[in-house]
Amino acid sequence: MNAEETKTFIKSFFESLYEKEKNEAEVLVKIPAEKENEPMWAEGAVPDKSKWVTWRLVPAQVSDEEIAALERQIGVALPQVLKIFLTTYFHYFGGEVGRNPIENKFSGFLHAWNPILVRNGYLPFGWDNDMYFIRCMDLKNMPDEEKCQIVEIDHEILFDFDTDTTKRDELASKMRPVAENFFIYLKNLLN
Repeated sequence: MNAEETKTFIKSFFESLYEKEKNEAEVLVKIPAEKENEPMWAEGAVPDKSKWVTWRLVPAQVSDEEIAALERQIGVALPQVLKIFLTTYFHYFGGEVGRNPIENKFSGFLHAWNPILVRNGYLPFGWDNDMYFIRCMDLKNMPDEEKCQIVEIDHEILFDFDTDTTKRDELASKMRPVAENFFIYLKNLLN
């Protein structure tokens, strides 16, 4: 997909996932009704008696400088699809998508980051819903993003690796395939 097709796809994904979660269980689109979250409160939303409020997708205001700073922080250039993913909407989706709220940009993405994975060509971007497996994009086929498989690894396995060593073959044997690429990964989350 080219950049415009990717932007359209990612925007549609977020909007469809929001509607799906809202329709399945409205609690999935609720956040604590705290002052810091107020910019993401849905229009006209009022906190319930438990002090939770419905959130909404907010177009992301992320500069090229912020993306460059993130890339320096994580030690790898982001593939185009992940840049677009992180700069389309601020949201509060959970593990498999990773939160990206206004007040803590890229928090879900950074929560998954691991130096061992990055050093060995895997870009962590999220967790499974049980927060047990780290989801990664295998970068070995870059720059062809549509050939970059999505894999997962049990986070506890990483405790057995020294952060200064490169053991891609050993890590690869511990990875479980999740999706053929990031686009299919997102499509699967909608099903």
